[in-house]
Amino acid sequence: MNCAQPRHLCPLWLLLAALLLAGCSTNVTVNGNYPSALTRKQPLRVGLVLDSNFSGYQFESQEDKRQPVIMALGASQVKLFNRVFSDMFQTSTTYSSIPSGNGQLDLIVVPQVEEVQLATPLETKLNVYEVWLKYNFKVYDNTGEPIADWLMSAYGKTQTRLLTSDADALNQATVTALRDAGARLILGFERVPEIRQWLAKHQGGVPPGQAEGS
Repeated sequence: MNCAQPRHLCPLWLLLAALLLAGCSTNVTVNGNYPSALTRKQPLRVGLVLDSNFSGYQFESQEDKRQPVIMALGASQVKLFNRVFSDMFQTSTTYSSIPSGNGQLDLIVVPQVEEVQLATPLETKLNVYEVWLKYNFKVYDNTGEPIADWLMSAYGKTQTRLLTSDADALNQATVTALRDAGARLILGFERVPEIRQWLAKHQGGVPPGQAEGS
């Protein structure tokens, strides 16, 4: 519209435009690469249960009304967990629900997204995004008996300030957090006390990480 006709409408249009810009959301479908980990495979047959809530997980943040964030995380975390579990164990089979008749498995692992936290540049006054992920892992034996239930947190932030968009920056921060989650899972799995005890009982010998005679 030409502000010369009629002039009294110009402030209204400008206000509406400003409100529309302020209400723009950042929409991200997280997409990253997760290379194989150099780790010793446990001689275990593991069922990894990634249900629809996990595979379709979407985070929505409305804390900052000026820049709401919608982040589709499910597909990328499925990609990560499939990669990590195939690196960690002799065999890893993915299921959408806890399988019945588990004689072909040693362990069943069910991860769930417990919490996602996000810090935006508008909040921190820094030109980076920060992402915190918290997962809850439930581990069962092949009879369905619970073995362990533990929480694991991961963190990532934008590594460069020279990105082309908020979506690129948020994607980079989230992929970094997912890679951190993968590393923490590999390093921490055998350190969970209940899992250490189960491994010692069912594989014989000394619990992982414990020296003979100690």
